[in-house]
Amino acid sequence: MNAYPHLSNLHPQHSPVAASTAYLLVMGGLIPFVSLAVASVLMDGAHAPLLHHPLVTYGAVILSFVGALHWGIAISHPSGSRSDRSVLLCWSVVPALLGWFALMLPMGIDLGVLVLAFCLHLLFDLRAMRRHVLPAWYRPARILATTVASLCLLAPLVFGQTLSLSTDPHALWKGMQGIESPERCPAGGSGAVGTGIQKEEGHAPRWAVRA
Repeated sequence: MNAYPHLSNLHPQHSPVAASTAYLLVMGGLIPFVSLAVASVLMDGAHAPLLHHPLVTYGAVILSFVGALHWGIAISHPSGSRSDRSVLLCWSVVPALLGWFALMLPMGIDLGVLVLAFCLHLLFDLRAMRRHVLPAWYRPARILATTVASLCLLAPLVFGQTLSLSTDPHALWKGMQGIESPERCPAGGSGAVGTGIQKEEGHAPRWAVRA
């Protein structure tokens, strides 16, 4: 018995979304993954970690996006069982939470968590494909995207020479922006290099409001 009679006449090769358009968008979404991964491996050791934060952030964003696909599947298949649609809805928010959690982890561990999250989500994708009528291009597109994204996230760990769990990405970004810590500033300095705030000896800062 067909569980989805409203989709019984939908042939896999005649999905509402053209396969060429879908693949074009998938390939475009993988460009930041590939470019950041290759650059982080090829750059010299002093600057390669600076690309770590953009790579992890983009991975978290894309993870949130693919999770939301299950929300769409759940609401577009109203004839499915309540329990099945509940699983789809509940899982659809988990990837976003995992991506957010990865952003707070040390360098190296964050990449591993993202890879595990992408692979776990692919398993839920395969489950959804067995239970719902989805376009023919969805399965190969999701496998391709997950494979490439995971390899790009693993590249700095496998081929990078300077990535270590003790590296602080926030300190690296502050250093790139010219922000120094107070202990590195000269005596009497304000500790805010490049902020435009100047303080003279014995005088209040210029931005202070006088009574």
